[in-house]
Amino acid sequence: MKISLKWLNEYVDVDEFFARPEELAAHLTAAGLEVDEIENLATPYKNVVIGTLLEVGKHPNADKLTLCQVSTGEGVIHQIVCGAKNHKQGDRVVAALPGAVLPGDFAIKKSKLRGVESAGMLCSEKELQLSEESAGILILDEDAPIGQNFATYYGLDDILFEINVTPNRADCLSHLGLAREIGALLGREVHPPQLNLNRVGDSTRNEIQLDLIDMDRCPRYAGCFARNVKVGPSPQWLKQRLEKVGINSINNVVDITNFILMDLGQPLHAFDVSHLKGKKISIEGAKEGETFKTLDGTELKLDGSELTIRDGERAVALAGCIGGENSGVSDSTTDVFIESAYFRPKAVRTTARKFGLETDSSYRFSRGVNPEGVPFAMDRACQLLQDICGAEVFSDPYDMYPNPIEIPSIRLNRKYVEQRLGFEVKNEDFVKWIEGIGCGLEVLDGGEGYVVTPPPYRTDISIPEDLVEEFGRLYGYKHIPDNLPSLQDAPTEDDLNYKLEDVVRTSLIAGGFFECFNYAFLNKAYQEKILGETSPLEVLNLRVPTEPIKIKNPLNEDYAVMRTSLIPGLLKNIETNLNRSIDFGQLFEIGKSFDRSKDQYHEESRLALGIFGQSNGLWDKTKIPAAFRLKSAVEGLIQSLKGRNWHWSTPAESRQVPSFIHPKQVSFLTYEGKTLGFIGTLHPALAEEFKLKEDIALAEFNLDLLFQGQPRNFKYKKISKFQSAERDLAFLVPKDLSAGALSQAIAKAAGKICRSVEIFDVFEDESLGDNRSVAYRIELQDMDSTLDEEQLTKTQQKIIEQVTSQLPVKVR
Repeated sequence: MKISLKWLNEYVDVDEFFARPEELAAHLTAAGLEVDEIENLATPYKNVVIGTLLEVGKHPNADKLTLCQVSTGEGVIHQIVCGAKNHKQGDRVVAALPGAVLPGDFAIKKSKLRGVESAGMLCSEKELQLSEESAGILILDEDAPIGQNFATYYGLDDILFEINVTPNRADCLSHLGLAREIGALLGREVHPPQLNLNRVGDSTRNEIQLDLIDMDRCPRYAGCFARNVKVGPSPQWLKQRLEKVGINSINNVVDITNFILMDLGQPLHAFDVSHLKGKKISIEGAKEGETFKTLDGTELKLDGSELTIRDGERAVALAGCIGGENSGVSDSTTDVFIESAYFRPKAVRTTARKFGLETDSSYRFSRGVNPEGVPFAMDRACQLLQDICGAEVFSDPYDMYPNPIEIPSIRLNRKYVEQRLGFEVKNEDFVKWIEGIGCGLEVLDGGEGYVVTPPPYRTDISIPEDLVEEFGRLYGYKHIPDNLPSLQDAPTEDDLNYKLEDVVRTSLIAGGFFECFNYAFLNKAYQEKILGETSPLEVLNLRVPTEPIKIKNPLNEDYAVMRTSLIPGLLKNIETNLNRSIDFGQLFEIGKSFDRSKDQYHEESRLALGIFGQSNGLWDKTKIPAAFRLKSAVEGLIQSLKGRNWHWSTPAESRQVPSFIHPKQVSFLTYEGKTLGFIGTLHPALAEEFKLKEDIALAEFNLDLLFQGQPRNFKYKKISKFQSAERDLAFLVPKDLSAGALSQAIAKAAGKICRSVEIFDVFEDESLGDNRSVAYRIELQDMDSTLDEEQLTKTQQKIIEQVTSQLPVKVR
């Protein structure tokens, strides 16, 4: 939020900080209001002053240029060549003298123009960045003080603070609110704005009928009628104030409501009374299915849960969020109804998030405004309508507050404050700082206890801990002593799952993977499109509910349900990278999936992995399919967990394969007797739909099952002293039989002397029909003796006999 120091200075004395703004920024940051940026608006106008044209003559060498003699009041006459035609002798102008650097880093220096020396430049509004276009130089009022710095004359001798206001400090979202905070920090008196409103004799209640129906979501609603309003441009001072803090000027009526927003922190709304059907206003829920068009032309469909401001026939505003196109102020408006209200934060926040309405009004209402400031803000706006727009403000305004919000008192004792902060607290210090922020305070037991009543604008103070925090930050956290805690007990050991996840993380990062962190909630339609039919995942012990868990109050539709799998989020990461011309990557995510059965909610730990594209390394030009590289990474991960008894298998039927995976390029992982996940290539239909042209492999595993029986110790076994031997066998294998199944059959037939079985060649040809040739290298080694040729031959024959009898294969 942007804050003007000049504006702030009207309410609390901060004069000395114009020269040293960093000091005030340090005070605010130390108190929890971080100042992100300081901008001195006068800096671009150094050496830019007001001058008067003593003489305007023709340039001797150019018909389109004039030669001006300019006085800036210091007894020196500046000769300046000018190309504009809208000036004459005696005009007050803006002169940029040598040394000035105008906005846009345009440096001014002495120079010659067509052979004549020019000591500066006469500036236009565009060159001063006061407007986007200008027909000539800026001509000032005839009473503009000669020699005065232009920034001072034009009100740009100001300093802006960009302040990061935390969500709990809604009271600081205005100049008056920040003035209160500075007053408390520096012990200075705060002077709120004073009212000087003259109402006419007519009654607001005779012009507008008001019904406060939803008193729960709108505890307080005030409104006032104003007649003969002259809508037009705002005066310069009002435009300038708003533009300084980042708000564009619209017209004088709208600008007044925005001024009150930034001045007092109270959002207002102005209705054109001529568009209010039945001259009626009611505050109630929306009608289910009705449509509402906002001021910016966006059409919204309401479901009946929203709080609306209605006339006799339809919604004219979404309470606390935005007004309607059907009742906004325009140039033809003459009568207005000014609304000032207190809406419950939850009511506004729910509607704003549902429709993505991020307005200045919803931002403040969602955090909580001062319910006691409602009528004052309305009256201040009416006074400005009177002063600026010539309005006749009617008497007898509405202020409906049927159930005043009670502010409960908070009891605490000084010892409690000392225990929480860790240092001695003096009674006088506690009273000084807590009263300084506007709290009512009753001292009990001679300064040992307190009853504190927070001010209505401090909605963040409700429990004793809040008061401890307030005193700590105001008195200064520097008073907390630096004492190391005594370690009497051994530190608590890390959670086992945390340590196991760290093993997984370390293994994958060592293999060149990058970890992803995605939200646990996502778009329902996107998740369903990616996952498709979910029953195959259930067989893999990856539980997926029929209906995902819905978020009651989602930020928007992209975060409406809890995820049931990590794959959609990881695929979105891959898509994002590919769309940014990153054509190779290895990603993983460790996280939770969520489901519900009846009234029970369940979380399941998952690991998802994805590889896309081919590495473009200078040395490694081998084109290995992504699924093979991913399989190798998973096997390395299992080994890092000291896993045993695991194998890959191919599903017998395509309907057993997850919908988003290629039915012929997939394997299931069985680990210690339980199937717990899959690895496979992305289905071509999905790749085409999302325009993903690179080779993509995905995997997802149930970490809860993978971690069962952990941690495990290394098992040591004796290394054979005898030489190993190798035998190569090639089999004619049906294409629908997995090579893994044949590998397992070979190892089983070879018995305990089998050390490894590896594929070293695959050959396919039309002459083989529906078969392919797969060649295996079998390593054999005995622990007690060297294997002789007879033993090797018997073992080889045993392998051939058992494998060919068990599987539909033949030896080539």
